[in-house]
Amino acid sequence: MAMNNKRRKLEGVDIPPKAPASPATPVMSAFAARQQLWGAPLPVAKTPVNKNPTPAQKDSTPAKTIPTRRNKRGAAKEQVSTPVNEDPTPDLNRERGDSIPPSPILSPVLGTLIPPVVRERQPQYSSLKPHKKNYQQKPDGCVALRTPDGERLVILGSYGIGVHQGEATIAGAQLTPLDPVQWIHAPHCHALPVLRTSEDTVVELHPHPAADGLRQLAKLNPAFGKLWNEVPTQGVPSKKDSTFQILFSPEDVPKKVALQELVSPPEWNKKLASLIATKRKGASSPIFFLCGPKSSGKSTFGKLLANRLITDRAGNKNAPWSPIYILDIDPGQPEFGPPGVISLVKLTSPNLQPPFCHPTLEPVTSMIRSHAIAAVTPALDPEHFIECVMDLFTTYQTQTHPGEEKKPPMVVNTPGWIQGLGLDILSDLIKGIKPTEVVYMSTEGPEETISGLQAAISFIPTTAFSTLPSQNTTEILSPSRIPSSLRTMQAMSYFHLLPSLSTWNSTPLSHCPPWRVRYTGPDRGFRGILCYDYQPSPRILAEAINGMVLALVKISNLAALRGLDNIIEAGSGKMPLIDNPMGKSLDPKFSELVGLVLVRGVDERRGELQLLTPVGMGGVEKGEGRLVLVMGKFDTPSWCYKEMEVPWIQRLHGSQNRGAGGKVWRVRRDLGRS
Repeated sequence: MAMNNKRRKLEGVDIPPKAPASPATPVMSAFAARQQLWGAPLPVAKTPVNKNPTPAQKDSTPAKTIPTRRNKRGAAKEQVSTPVNEDPTPDLNRERGDSIPPSPILSPVLGTLIPPVVRERQPQYSSLKPHKKNYQQKPDGCVALRTPDGERLVILGSYGIGVHQGEATIAGAQLTPLDPVQWIHAPHCHALPVLRTSEDTVVELHPHPAADGLRQLAKLNPAFGKLWNEVPTQGVPSKKDSTFQILFSPEDVPKKVALQELVSPPEWNKKLASLIATKRKGASSPIFFLCGPKSSGKSTFGKLLANRLITDRAGNKNAPWSPIYILDIDPGQPEFGPPGVISLVKLTSPNLQPPFCHPTLEPVTSMIRSHAIAAVTPALDPEHFIECVMDLFTTYQTQTHPGEEKKPPMVVNTPGWIQGLGLDILSDLIKGIKPTEVVYMSTEGPEETISGLQAAISFIPTTAFSTLPSQNTTEILSPSRIPSSLRTMQAMSYFHLLPSLSTWNSTPLSHCPPWRVRYTGPDRGFRGILCYDYQPSPRILAEAINGMVLALVKISNLAALRGLDNIIEAGSGKMPLIDNPMGKSLDPKFSELVGLVLVRGVDERRGELQLLTPVGMGGVEKGEGRLVLVMGKFDTPSWCYKEMEVPWIQRLHGSQNRGAGGKVWRVRRDLGRS
């Protein structure tokens, strides 16, 4: 290179001046790179001292050096220079105790900015600081709480709330000393309701009498295990067998649990206040129609609205609670009833528990009427679904309420099917019900759904339309519980429920005595078996229904059969099959659901069906031709095959019932064989 420059100089070629050498870029070690990627503070290199400063540099603001601590070996760490005239404005985040968001980091390897890892502040669940004056543990397990300043309490488990002084709110319900004790089931697989008290309030928490029966189901299915209070609260006296636990800090939360609180966004609170005002001012009974995508918070908002409507006293503190009606028409995730069923429910007290904790209600006072869709989606028979919903709505219109000026309000909770045929179903229901207001639980569309709903409402001048933001799925449901698993829990809870005792039976179903129902002869217990959508071959009917869930439907008139008069004696046991080659459904005007049954076994020799059901004998009227068993597309009850200490798993030895080979486990659906 030197020879080339010398030759070019001799030839008269101008040579540009050599640029000054730039300082070498410091090499970052692997440890320092990891620390920078993790967001940890790194030492700042010393700034070299300029011995010949320019006039501008002389006039610049001097820097103040802040020494740091010495390390364990006594060596001084690097010093960091900070300007003296730094903005003295305090950081509001730092004053609140929140962590300051770090800046993006430049990756030394990739050469791109990496978003920092924000370390969130540890949540504090309950604001109450327990001490002798505000927290009292009684010998019977009750806990008395005094809140002079008003507090918020997050409680895990099963408990009752009694207000002795002041006011309290939980899940939209407003409680006063005039109200009876309200019983709550709060497992962590659902968002926990927050108990908020006003100033100078005294509340008492009671152990739940039915808590043990519900927890015993964990012996049969692990889905019911580890849902409740299992970790004692730090520094708070409590009984070992307590059914609830107040959560004060993250140390009180069970391990490996993503705990969520029941949150009502500000837009929801504003809409709730508006709907309550509509109830007070309206001359007629308001009907609120809730719709939206799946997991958008329809059920959560509907529960908050229902509790507010029930406990709203319209300014009169001495007024009693007012009942409301719930039209529960989501067969996939019903609030009151097993999966595959829609119902009309009358509520006289707040709903403060998840669906699997009340899979059925009293048939006279609460469950007004119900129908079996026999599937978890309206897609099985959309026309039949609409007929069933309109029959329930007609039942609501015919309800009488002596002494009341107007009919109680009604809340309609719809399925999450909002596009295509699902949108057509919602539009037809809106035109038939003519609600006071349609609330769509999403502000993000789809646009065709919103325009379709608005088009349906345009024919009803008295119906309003509004949208609300969806609630985050993680704020409603634990990520460990998906809808199918919740349906399993609800179905299992339904069949193990003892309605007369308001508790659960943890005995395996194989040990429970079944109903023995004759299906042959003149005195048979039901008219026949009707198959929705698909009818199997008559010769395999017994195998098709054995171990499956059926709907027990009572008909008031033969017109409910829609002309299906042909009964086939199916199979060697001559089981009565109502011939339905066109896939017709029962007319809901002349039929209603009694309950679901689980076929435990088929005794062809005696001509009997062995049925398991939580329905009492009082709900079944004897008489030929009044009952029909409906087979549809209910979820396969695989949960009952897995229950412990049951003979539904058979060990085959050697070549028994199979070719020679290794040991095999075979799962049977024959629940009646030993």
